[in-house]
Amino acid sequence: MYDKSYIKQFSSYANLTALMQRYSDFQEKTVDMQMAASEVFFENTIRTNCYLLKSGYVQITDISKYGDTYLMIGAPGKIISLPIYNAELPQLIQIKALTDVVITRVDFEFLKKVLQLEDPHNYVTINYLSELRKMLYHEVTQNTAVVRTRIIKFLVYLADSLGMRAGDYMVWLPHFLTYEVLAEFAHCSKPHAVTILKELREKGIIDTHRGQWAILDIRKLQALLDE
Repeated sequence: MYDKSYIKQFSSYANLTALMQRYSDFQEKTVDMQMAASEVFFENTIRTNCYLLKSGYVQITDISKYGDTYLMIGAPGKIISLPIYNAELPQLIQIKALTDVVITRVDFEFLKKVLQLEDPHNYVTINYLSELRKMLYHEVTQNTAVVRTRIIKFLVYLADSLGMRAGDYMVWLPHFLTYEVLAEFAHCSKPHAVTILKELREKGIIDTHRGQWAILDIRKLQALLDE
């Protein structure tokens, strides 16, 4: 079995950048892209670049003829697009900035060369696929749950994956979380999201401070999933 913490550290933005900087064509093959909140760009199947999220948060969505499907949230330091096969699904993805972001675009052939030499055990690919698997599992389970459960599960996911601990049980949620964002990720209407968050607030489970949501007791929120 693999050491999870080591693989995550090896696959971090800082380490990947350090590995690439060992090569003389680093400056030529990489470029930082700045995006303001709500800006989007699209990537099709013919992918010649990999994208590393330097700062900020993005939403990655599968755009298809069957309808748009949320895939994952990219957090600082994450790989948000890594081609694995010559032709891969989804056919088209949308990358939307949830906050102001800086994304490092890397020529895939350059990255492939670096990883072949510096990562013979494929730790970066293993980490990327592991995180993608967790996100896809989360999406599948979301689609089979009722609205209230979907919202609670998404809040728990945000707390576990992107939250900032403030004591044993309190967790600050990312600044980009709004009623609109929550409704989109939970696949429900904004009024539904408002009603359920009001219920959680009245129970003393969540609250806001200067526009940022906080889970006051993550244990109580998780316990709602067992009801």
